[in-house]
Amino acid sequence: MTASSHTSTPPARCVPRQNREFLADPRLADAPGLADAAHRTFAQSQAIFGGRSLHSLRQWTAEDTFVAANRYAAEFGRRMPTSPGDGPIIVGGHQPTLFHCGVLLKNFAISRLARHVGGAALNLIVDNDLATSGQLKLPAADPANPAFSHVSFTDQPLARPWEDLDCGPDTEFHTFADRVHTAMSAWDIDPVLPEIWPAAMTAARRGAGMSDCLSAPRMALQDDLGASTFELPISRLASREPFQWYVAFLLGDAERFAVEHNQALAVYRRVHRVRSRTHPAPDLTRDGDWVETPFWCWHAGETRRRRLLTNSTAEGILLSDGTRHLQTLPRTTSDDPKSAADLLAELQRGGLRIRPSALSTTLFARVFLADLFVHGIGGSKYDEVTDMLMERFFEIAPPTFLTLSGTLHLPLAEPYDVAIDDLTQLESRLRRIRYNSQEFLPAGCGSDLQDQKRRLIADQQNDQRLPTPQSRQRRKARYQEFRSVNQALRKHTDDSWRAHEQTHHEIRRQLDANAVLANREFSFCLFPKELLKSFFELSLTGLT
Repeated sequence: MTASSHTSTPPARCVPRQNREFLADPRLADAPGLADAAHRTFAQSQAIFGGRSLHSLRQWTAEDTFVAANRYAAEFGRRMPTSPGDGPIIVGGHQPTLFHCGVLLKNFAISRLARHVGGAALNLIVDNDLATSGQLKLPAADPANPAFSHVSFTDQPLARPWEDLDCGPDTEFHTFADRVHTAMSAWDIDPVLPEIWPAAMTAARRGAGMSDCLSAPRMALQDDLGASTFELPISRLASREPFQWYVAFLLGDAERFAVEHNQALAVYRRVHRVRSRTHPAPDLTRDGDWVETPFWCWHAGETRRRRLLTNSTAEGILLSDGTRHLQTLPRTTSDDPKSAADLLAELQRGGLRIRPSALSTTLFARVFLADLFVHGIGGSKYDEVTDMLMERFFEIAPPTFLTLSGTLHLPLAEPYDVAIDDLTQLESRLRRIRYNSQEFLPAGCGSDLQDQKRRLIADQQNDQRLPTPQSRQRRKARYQEFRSVNQALRKHTDDSWRAHEQTHHEIRRQLDANAVLANREFSFCLFPKELLKSFFELSLTGLT
């Protein structure tokens, strides 16, 4: 997308593919108005949940969340406003990885939006998700042959929640920035990583976990470029009273929530023609009297997360992880969640971790905290479902959410002017050379063979039109003749075949190179700082 049209919206929230292309749905210029409208609507809401008004619950959640976010900022030596103020709250979130520029663009956007509306920007660090990779993808240090390589930032075993990973004396982590800088120097690129990595090292020296250490350099970059956001890991949010109240409230009405949850997913799958039963999220299942909830649970040190299950009995609401009884909540939980929330807090102090699924994280943020929630393209799938849950379970009108993403290519080299269609057309031509060589014969070559093939084709058509008992026998003999003729004809097209095959190899090589040269998934930390700054400024001009 060109700079002059950067605020246009591709249909169906398509991933922006072109360099410096930007997606906002709805338009970024409309976002401040949407945030203000939602802020006023929530303030006037008459909805009551668990004996408390939605307005008071949102005030409580905001005040408590920003107290926690300020404490988290102080650990990194960051200076943030002591209060979010009275304006709209703009919220986004992502896993604590060194993600690509399209994700970082969301953070810059929520910061700019918050300033525009006189509110506060909050980024939720989703450290309860499983860590799946301890490596960073980057272009291999051979510009003559673009390919992918990887640099590790940890040698720890993964497949555990980010919040359970530490840095410690991890050699891979401490030498990471130097190794990345060396690799990128082959491309004559000065990445921002070495400049911001000291923030990660400082966090590691004070004993912070891997999630905090990976978030620190990203926060340092945002602060340096004037795009600060309040930050709070989900692990910390989940230990706060408002979130425990939310968990207790849902557990008190778990059966109805599971029904509405699954119906919302069914509608999404039907509308988008999704066949998979796990996208955009799995259904909540039922096993006898036990109902699955949208929460994970595990104890520190365990490598497997389990679903939190409920069973409503005469004694109360039983909680289990599928292998053991955890707690019994009072039956009045949905009417007054406080006592149940206190029991959940006690469980967590005893070492049990109760964490939300992706969908229930977004649901909490949109109902009890955010005036405008900003998602990437993948995450917006959850918001379509949370829209329905807000309407059906909470019985409130969902405010509009904002989908935002963008693409920035590393300044490696110009991609080749080839497309996959070029390869497809050439493969089709190679098949024709192989099986219809007569179309590619040099002038004056193989005329007798061409006559013979035309005769065989005519005989074949006659047998198909007027089959006789002898047709089957003639068909077998004719097949062998076809093979012999085609082999003889191909000898006259060997040069053409080799030329096309060489072109095919070159197009394939160029497409493979383009997968590197035009890759949108490279981490923001591989880019020069000034290039990042100019991209974010260009993308967010709709908010000036």
